[in-house]
Amino acid sequence: MILTEGDKLEMGEGGERNFVKINPPKGLIFSPRLRNVPTFNGTKVPGPLSNRAHSTLMKLSQTLCAGLCCLGLLIAASAQQNPVKFELPQVGSGATAAPAAQTTSAPAKTAPVAAAPVKFTEAQLMEVYGWMVGARMNLAELEFTPAQLESMAKGLALAAAGRQPSYDGEQVGPQLQAILAKKQENFLLKVRNQNMADTAAFFTKLKENKAVKELSGSGLRYEVIKEGKGAVAKKGQLVKIHYTGSFINGQIFDTSLQAPEGQAPAPIEALVEDGALIDGMLEALLKMPVGSKWKLYIPPHLAYGDDGAQGIPPAATMIFEVEVFGVQDAPKQPADAKK
Repeated sequence: MILTEGDKLEMGEGGERNFVKINPPKGLIFSPRLRNVPTFNGTKVPGPLSNRAHSTLMKLSQTLCAGLCCLGLLIAASAQQNPVKFELPQVGSGATAAPAAQTTSAPAKTAPVAAAPVKFTEAQLMEVYGWMVGARMNLAELEFTPAQLESMAKGLALAAAGRQPSYDGEQVGPQLQAILAKKQENFLLKVRNQNMADTAAFFTKLKENKAVKELSGSGLRYEVIKEGKGAVAKKGQLVKIHYTGSFINGQIFDTSLQAPEGQAPAPIEALVEDGALIDGMLEALLKMPVGSKWKLYIPPHLAYGDDGAQGIPPAATMIFEVEVFGVQDAPKQPADAKK
């Protein structure tokens, strides 16, 4: 999962991917082409940047601090595949066994003695600090060679001494950007290829679920959780919905069911129109009656494609639980005044 500055990441116990909850910008049901979609009656039309703008930002991010753009991905991937282990002193529990009881009842339990706090050496603390710096630089995912890491250590030593490299910044900058851009490109390609393989396996397995049907032959699958008997939206209308989106590993990336403390979450309004929603969501809402709740399985080509978007990795399959509460005509746009 790729995060950009301003995103939040919380790691649950265990460090497994299913425990990672990322809170990207809200509104990931909306199309990345939303720049030209009008907003009606205060309806919020949030969501990520267009694919073109996102691509530009990705290129701009490939600078001296390119690693920061993948900080969240590094933490999540490292927690699942490469848990960090430090060589620290072992501390005994200090607990003593309780004496056997004189009756046939179970032995009485005694509260364990709290372990003494560990005193780390300065070298160990600096090792941890070095790891923190390396994590923020995304060293693991950018796959630097030992020789490159050695050269980077020299640069860190220069910075720590308050000195600067002796190279011309205008000449070295573009070349450094190019090598970091190539490393990030290679990393994103690996993510894309892995997600494509995972998607194929997921939809193959999904065929075994008899409750899941395919809609219109597009590749969109859906499962009816609750039947609805109300009106079905037409293009150009507004729908009121709640939704929760997740990836195929169960990680929730977006939901409309969050609200400030003490307030009930209100359904959001979405314009049912080409370019206003991701294709898979649009296709489903044109079939869902008011009162229905469906679980949608949206393949990448009906979501954010092979490039992904802010908060969405490349070639990601998206799963949404969507409930429709109402349908209404969208307010008409005022005609331009004639002079």
